[in-house]
Amino acid sequence: MTEWSKDKEKRVLWKYRFLLTARIIRVVLLLLFLYGVYMILLSIGYDFTKLDDKNAYHLNLAIDWTQPGLQGEYERPLSGEITPFLSQTITIPISRTIGKEEQIVGEWDVTKRLVNTFSSKETIYFQRPSNQQFGFILPEDPRTGKKLAAVTKRADLQEWQKLEMVHEGTVANIAFSTSNFIRPEELLERLEKYDLDVQWMPLYAGELKAFKPAWTSTGGGENISVDTLGLTRAVEMDEDYMSWSMLMLDSKTIQENKKIMLENMKDLVEDESETYLQNVLGLWHLEERYDYLKENGFLVYGAVVTGPVKELLKLKEEPDFRNIQVGEFEYWNWTTD
Repeated sequence: MTEWSKDKEKRVLWKYRFLLTARIIRVVLLLLFLYGVYMILLSIGYDFTKLDDKNAYHLNLAIDWTQPGLQGEYERPLSGEITPFLSQTITIPISRTIGKEEQIVGEWDVTKRLVNTFSSKETIYFQRPSNQQFGFILPEDPRTGKKLAAVTKRADLQEWQKLEMVHEGTVANIAFSTSNFIRPEELLERLEKYDLDVQWMPLYAGELKAFKPAWTSTGGGENISVDTLGLTRAVEMDEDYMSWSMLMLDSKTIQENKKIMLENMKDLVEDESETYLQNVLGLWHLEERYDYLKENGFLVYGAVVTGPVKELLKLKEEPDFRNIQVGEFEYWNWTTD
């Protein structure tokens, strides 16, 4: 029988450690291999189901509807991926058109988690715009029908002066509210005589009457602003998300614009959960708004328009345009369609 010694003990310990290390390495390599296979299968499934394309389309619609004067980017390459824990991350570019020139001004960084309630969305602007987002005031209190006072004429005059102080060889965008609810067809017809493009119109969809959205009141209740959706360009997407069509907002296409918007709202309400609509897309009370618009029709109370400064200044002659807000300026890039 061989006697135990320090050298033999060292050899045994070294062998044990070598075998243990080899086993650990094998387990790690196996886990990495299984993880790689899992991620490959997960990515294939993600691409096959087109969840990234579907979510991107819905997010672009949400940008179009909720961001006055801004648009989603349906043509831009999609930046989306799925994580091992089934969270989906998508980056959606945001563009702005001043005059006829479209510029990428920021992005929505969206994380859609397996439980929609824990999803998150961050808006990042590449350069801080002078007017982060246009706002609109209701012409009357929907609960009582009482007419609401506008912002002071002095405030509107200060905004018009911003336009008067720049060279007329400049283009810009502005927003205004109207002193009455008005059919979108009527507002578009009134604006047709000006050389302008209409980009977005705030919809009245039952806020404070059929349901209570986020809202603010200023001037002792004389001005009320509500979280709303906007009537804008209309987009139809094929079922495979490979091709789509777009109608810009004008008096010739307005009926089709309204029809397509209702169809898109219906699809979202019927096919998606409320937590997805609210926490991922930021579309609150979409079902209530859809029901109200379907039953009562479309009414608007303002617009975002863009065009030459000299044309925008002509809107001063419209007696019921108020709450004027001047947005961004660009050098001349205008062409007449």
